[in-house]
Amino acid sequence: MKKKTEFPKSRAEELIRENTALSGSLRWQPLHGDGSERTFYRVATQKESLILIWSPPGDETFPNENDSYVYIGRHLLQKGVPVPEIYGYYRPEGLTLVEDLGSVHLQDAVVSDAERLPALYGQAIDVLLKMQVRATQGLETRHCFDTSVYNQQFIIERELEYFRWSFLVGALGLEIDSNYVERDFSLLASQAGEGDGQLFFLHRDFQSRNLMLKGDHLYLIDFQGARLGPPQYDLAALLLDPYVQLPEAIQQELLKAYSRAFGTLTAGSVDEFLQKYPHIALCRNLQVLAAFSFLTQIKGRSHFARYIVPAWNRLRQQLAEPPCLEYRTLAGVVQSQNDETVAEVAARLEREAKNA
Repeated sequence: MKKKTEFPKSRAEELIRENTALSGSLRWQPLHGDGSERTFYRVATQKESLILIWSPPGDETFPNENDSYVYIGRHLLQKGVPVPEIYGYYRPEGLTLVEDLGSVHLQDAVVSDAERLPALYGQAIDVLLKMQVRATQGLETRHCFDTSVYNQQFIIERELEYFRWSFLVGALGLEIDSNYVERDFSLLASQAGEGDGQLFFLHRDFQSRNLMLKGDHLYLIDFQGARLGPPQYDLAALLLDPYVQLPEAIQQELLKAYSRAFGTLTAGSVDEFLQKYPHIALCRNLQVLAAFSFLTQIKGRSHFARYIVPAWNRLRQQLAEPPCLEYRTLAGVVQSQNDETVAEVAARLEREAKNA
């Protein structure tokens, strides 16, 4: 059995003393990190607080996840994208010290007060535009630990096949091998892959749990998995987000507003942007279903199971509308499962994760 690494508290305190003005008695509050394997602490005195992230590196490989987090976070901040300031980094121990943005996610803000949704989502669109246009410039992809580009191979391996084995096989218990869906997966990957289009900064999880509200301003977090990719992906992540479940009319309004603004800023074609969007949005939703299944069933994080049904309902809708009608095999698999069965599977996965 692998020996568990002990938290290097003395080194963490040294990192705090070297890089901040915090002094006196420190209070350490463990924080929940959603789907992350990292450990988070809020470290506070009577007047101030900050966040300590601990993720012990497995080896000396460069870049590791921590290296990417620090480089990309500083790159985004330098480009004027609202992200937490990074105060210090101890690479050997995997300790990173960052600004405390509080505990209110975009999801929390709009679920508790729906009247704030238009203004906050307008601001989220502004953050996304700023990130994609500004942060693309000067991004050194050698610092991206989890591949440097979102391309056809990545789509098939990390999103479509992930959906097959994690959700269709692992959660629903279907006997579907790679060959059965190969035609649809290859077609979808070619439609959604980089093709001839220009690539932009891609967060790859730009959704309401990764946007923090501090005061009246949104800040972006969890950016260590960034790379280059199609601009439609992060927009789809925001609009299809099962955590909030935006009404269709608002999704369409934001899609049109974003595509026009993006086209103006980049001199790109709005029509081409909108033509490619449904395919990339489908990839995103398949990845979401795969991830929620994996995090619930394998990682034992029960709260993700409650969002499987909204994502499933969205998938049904996507495959029933052009241009996604061309994915006939995938549509047939989805149509073979009734909604009640999927809801029962999600409830069972949640119970099992809670009881594990």
